[in-house]
Amino acid sequence: MNPVDVLRPDCLDGRVALVTGGGSGIGRATALQLARLGAQVVVMGRRAENLAETAAIGMQEGTLPITSVAVDLREFDQVDAALDTVLGQHGRIDLLVNNAGGQFLAPAESVSANGFRAVTRLNLDAPWYLTTRIAARSMIPNGYGKVVSVTMTPLRGIPYMAHSSAARAGVESLTRTLAVEWAGHGIRLVAVAPGIVHTEAWEGYGLAPEAVAKVVPAGRLQTPEDVASVIAFFLSPGGDYVTGATIVADGGWNLVGPNLVD
Repeated sequence: MNPVDVLRPDCLDGRVALVTGGGSGIGRATALQLARLGAQVVVMGRRAENLAETAAIGMQEGTLPITSVAVDLREFDQVDAALDTVLGQHGRIDLLVNNAGGQFLAPAESVSANGFRAVTRLNLDAPWYLTTRIAARSMIPNGYGKVVSVTMTPLRGIPYMAHSSAARAGVESLTRTLAVEWAGHGIRLVAVAPGIVHTEAWEGYGLAPEAVAKVVPAGRLQTPEDVASVIAFFLSPGGDYVTGATIVADGGWNLVGPNLVD
């Protein structure tokens, strides 16, 4: 059974959803799931061709059209222009999924200032700016909004990931703070912390999937669809009373948390 089969197909009818990093992996899976549930979906990312492929898959499935806007989320002037486009087309943004991110493995003492800043700009600054701009321009005036920010587990220290760990912890703290600050505006926020998600990007780390799967209590690597189903639940009416939480959905990896690098 597909993880989202428990959700009513029309539970997001009339909602406008924006998904960053929607050209592949978790972002693509999430965009397709939300479209299947009735949302009007906009995907954002740097690679226009990947975004167009996501939209094409949606059309092939017969879901509502998925539209795309190519933008470098680290460049705030581009973000403002992209939001002008989306709000001009749809009038509002009800649901936001901050999924775009990236990092590299490196000992903390070897990461340059530029390298650290590059990771935190994408993993912390970009979701902060996009979330606050959408809240100011749409969610607060409309008295409704939901935001999911994708972070990561384990929640303990991860060797060679000091830059990304710091950024993701910042996003989780920001989620808690905004959940309190914006509750009176009908806005709810959560962070979703996946574990080892088997995507093309993950394969770039050069780890053997079969070997890594053995250290996960669930006995397999996570799929992008696994993560998308958790995100979809929160964005559905079923998640209406959840806010400010970090939802760990990692097959139990956070419970054992072995190091995967020497």
